[in-house]
Amino acid sequence: MSKQIIYNPEAHLKMMHGINSVARAAIVTMGNAGPAVMIQHRTDGIMPVFTRDGVTVARSINFDDRITDLGGRMLRDVAGAVSRQVGDGTTTAIVLAQKLAQESLKSVAAGFHPLQLKKGLDLALTLVEKHLLDTAVTGVTADWIEKIAAVATKDEPGVGRLLAKALEALGSEGQLTFQLGNGRNDELDIVEGIHYEQGYLSPYFVTDTTRAEAVLDNPYILLYDREIHDMMDLIPILEEVKAQGRSLLVIADNVVEKALTGLLLNHVRGIFKVAAVKPSGFGDKRIDRLKDLALLTGGKAILDDYSSPKLEYVTLEMLGQAQRVVVTEGTTTIIGAKGDMHAAKQLIKTLRAQADLILAKKPGQGSATGNRHDFGELEERIALLSGKTGVFSVGGMADFEIKERLVRIENAYMSAKAALEEGVLPGGGTALYRCIKIIDTVIAENTEQQQGITIMKLALAAPLKNLTRNAGLNPEAVIAKLNAENDDHVTVDMQSHRYGNFLEIGIIDPVKVMRLALRNAVSVVTTLITTETVIMDVPDLSIMDGYSPEWAAATREDPRS
Repeated sequence: MSKQIIYNPEAHLKMMHGINSVARAAIVTMGNAGPAVMIQHRTDGIMPVFTRDGVTVARSINFDDRITDLGGRMLRDVAGAVSRQVGDGTTTAIVLAQKLAQESLKSVAAGFHPLQLKKGLDLALTLVEKHLLDTAVTGVTADWIEKIAAVATKDEPGVGRLLAKALEALGSEGQLTFQLGNGRNDELDIVEGIHYEQGYLSPYFVTDTTRAEAVLDNPYILLYDREIHDMMDLIPILEEVKAQGRSLLVIADNVVEKALTGLLLNHVRGIFKVAAVKPSGFGDKRIDRLKDLALLTGGKAILDDYSSPKLEYVTLEMLGQAQRVVVTEGTTTIIGAKGDMHAAKQLIKTLRAQADLILAKKPGQGSATGNRHDFGELEERIALLSGKTGVFSVGGMADFEIKERLVRIENAYMSAKAALEEGVLPGGGTALYRCIKIIDTVIAENTEQQQGITIMKLALAAPLKNLTRNAGLNPEAVIAKLNAENDDHVTVDMQSHRYGNFLEIGIIDPVKVMRLALRNAVSVVTTLITTETVIMDVPDLSIMDGYSPEWAAATREDPRS
């Protein structure tokens, strides 16, 4: 395949065009006063997507020119990374990345060396992150969580109270899943649940494409400590499960290609509703995890020993059961497991006693590394056995409204959890703006690194300025008012135009959200400015002759046939 080579400055100009185009569309959603964006659905006749979420806007934008799209993809990636890590702060990350990219490329064009600019930006980033962590207000209360949720959800009434209740019941390590509700009001249901870090073996198991989740209602659960090589071994138990009108979650050491293909074909065709995942844990410890899951779900762990039957002889009585299972790319959540909870509590006591014995060991008793490993394993098993799971049903008047609210509420929950981890600071872009004075007195090794620090100062002011513009305020007047205050905890409520202590007026941002938004923005921009040449394949478009994606989406037919 032939290659296309694009050199600077053309490459930088095109990528910057993509960055500016995506940023311009997403930045309008920033803040409580920010308007919404309507995105046409890719299929004709389906309601458009209505959103006030920056990452949703960014992900919906693509460009015909591949270099321009590469620039747009940089913003999509930075917003997506922040969304996965902390939920909120995606538009802030876009604002920071755009400003850093604009000023950095100007400096490169003026003759500054990109690697020296990178060193200056990295130095400023380190100082800003340290300042944010050092000045964070910790000891987050339920009242603060309500205010944080209000900011993240654009002042959704009642949501903060429910999220605070969920965090109180589940803790920062608990698992809260979100689903589309059936009424106008939001509902929170805390149930016994199991959550661990293993996702589906294939994305073709996904049943909810919008959220990339495989959801099984009222499933049976097969716990199998071996590899499944032949689909035919599963047919007897699958037929029994289908006769009950239920679905099946296969938790196995692995499902190899031939058997996995058979499962997927039957699942996609609707013959069996099934999903396959790996169990929690690794190596020899996995057997204990399977036994724990069997205890929690009321099933039997089919182990690789003489006492366990072959797969084709497994019966319904050996399967676990649950109310619901939600599997994502990286996690499995079993809700309402129907096992022996009393026995699980007794096992927790036993495991806790074993953990206490390890902690009580004196130096020199056993391997220090081995002790830490064994203690960590016991802690993970205890968390698995004692975990609760919450289900948040998002309400609304119409389907498109519920979907739009669901994204914002889920982001608000992740933002509240981030606040519990690292504390909070004034919101509204004020905390980042006040970091300027921390790096203002820094003297770098040379003028080029000093230019990188100057660029960081310009970027730190960008979120505050964009928020004020979206609220219809004068950025310079707001900045002058904040500069006149001697208290770093003073910020502004963009809706009521009121100044005051951030805890009192409820304009609160988690430190982790701001820190990761800035870190991801710097990372993507330093990659951009240190790129001198772009090499891309030239695609063979002849295979698309006569094909129209608009026609295919509207009619579900290929016009070439």
